[in-house]
Amino acid sequence: MEPAVHRITILAEQPSATWDRLETVIAEGGSPPISMTRTPSTITFVCDTGDFMLRARVADALMTVCDHGEWRRSFQPED
Repeated sequence: MEPAVHRITILAEQPSATWDRLETVIAEGGSPPISMTRTPSTITFVCDTGDFMLRARVADALMTVCDHGEWRRSFQPED
């Protein structure tokens, strides 16, 4: 199976604490592990799992690190 890839556009600048917390939540998120890379405008997540599962785990991580509903205003899925 090809790894699932999920790209998200960054709509609003985030403090470094948010990025640190997101990296921690992703790293502690279980198996299989998710890799995360970030550019100034995009975050890319890759995992050896199904596309739906990767999207669900990423959404859960973003909801954990952002205030209620804020992740929907700060990030937008590209794919």
